[in-house]
Amino acid sequence: MARTWHWVGLVAGLLTLALGIVAFVWPEATLRVVGFLFGLNLLVVGVARTVVLLFSSGYPTLNRVVGIVFGVFVAIVGILCLRNVAGSVALLLLIVAIGWILDGIAEIVLAIGSGESGRGWRLAFGAGAIVAAIALLVWPGIGLTAFLFIGATTLCFLGICLIFVAVAGLRSRA
Repeated sequence: MARTWHWVGLVAGLLTLALGIVAFVWPEATLRVVGFLFGLNLLVVGVARTVVLLFSSGYPTLNRVVGIVFGVFVAIVGILCLRNVAGSVALLLLIVAIGWILDGIAEIVLAIGSGESGRGWRLAFGAGAIVAAIALLVWPGIGLTAFLFIGATTLCFLGICLIFVAVAGLRSRA
C-alpha cells in the first residue's frame, strides 16, 4: 500500500505543479477559474490524503488520525472554494490560506511520525504551505495579481516537494 501512496503522491505532485504553471502562464484568468482550480486542488489533495491514510499502516495511529482529520478539513475547504468561486477575493484568500495551513500541518505531522525517506521534503512542503498561507493572511489586500503569483509559486514549490517525496519513496522501495 505504501507503494500505491507514492504513486498517488507523484500524480498529485505532477498535477499540483501543472496547476502552478497554468496559473503563471494564464494570469488573466478570471477569479471564477482561479477559485475553481484552487478549490479543486484542495479537494483532490484532501481526499487523496484521507483515502491513503485510511488504508495505510505505515504511520503511527496518532499520526494517521491527525492526517485523516486534516485531510477531511482540507477537502471541506476545497468544497467551500468550489461552492463560492465568485465570492470576494478576501474570502477566497482566507479559504485557500486555511486550506494551506491545514495541509501544511498535516504534512509536518506525517513527516515527524514517518521513518521514510523524503521526510525533509515533507517538512519543506508543510512549512512552505504554512508560510504561503501566513503571507496571504498578513497581506489580504495584495490583490488578485499578487495572489496569483504567490499561489502559482506555492503550487509549483509544493508540487516539486510532492514529486520528490514520491520519487524518494518509490526509490527506497525498489
